[in-house]
Amino acid sequence: MADFSSHMNTLANYLWRLSPAARRPAAVARNLVAHRGAHGQGPEGVVLENTLDAFELCLQLGVWGAELDIQLTRDGEPVVHHDPHCGRLFQRPDLVIANTRFSELRAAVPQIPHLDEVVQLAQGRLHLMIEIKESWQQRADLPWRVCARLQALQPEEDFHLLSLEPEYLEGFREIPKAAYVDVALANTASIVRQNLALGHGAVAGSFALIGGGTLQQLRDAGRRVGTGFVENGLILNREVNRGVDWVFSDSVLQLPLDQGATTDQS
Repeated sequence: MADFSSHMNTLANYLWRLSPAARRPAAVARNLVAHRGAHGQGPEGVVLENTLDAFELCLQLGVWGAELDIQLTRDGEPVVHHDPHCGRLFQRPDLVIANTRFSELRAAVPQIPHLDEVVQLAQGRLHLMIEIKESWQQRADLPWRVCARLQALQPEEDFHLLSLEPEYLEGFREIPKAAYVDVALANTASIVRQNLALGHGAVAGSFALIGGGTLQQLRDAGRRVGTGFVENGLILNREVNRGVDWVFSDSVLQLPLDQGATTDQS
């Protein structure tokens, strides 16, 4: 996400704590989604995003769901990693996932899980929000390789597919459109238009940019709604109180998960 959008959402987390809905106590969301798993400084040390440890920590904390990112290796194995290469987290920018066989990737960076491993860990216990980052038109084998790994799960009940590009989801014909989530950054109006035209089941975006009018528009159209970039307990209150379906957070370890509402948190 662009730096401007990130700064805007951080500012919104600070300013919107003063809203009445943020100050009204709310039970911790049953539908809280840990963005890239529960990562950061955990009870037993630093936990890296998109790793089995991050997803296992979700289970330990009682978090309902986890968002994760899919990349295909050179030999077509779906692995869970946000970036196309391994530089940011593992100091191996030379390892480009699309150019590396799974066996080589596993030997070099064993912390990157295969989608099979995440499905096995999550099945029946953790809802998966699976972000598709490539177009099926450029990577024709992507839909069937991912769908083959999800056979043990039920769409909507156990997982959804997400994408910043709604068209990317159109290639996953084995999965009902009700399980497609179109994700907005600063382009909420455009994503909503595409969602309504394509008949996808849900929209997710910044809590600061999905206002009451947009929320009602999507509700009237029978869509589910997720809001993200929630960084503190007061904004969590606000989103739960206005009835969104899912609350996404990159800061799950800083939220008050072991209690109900918080009335003040920086």
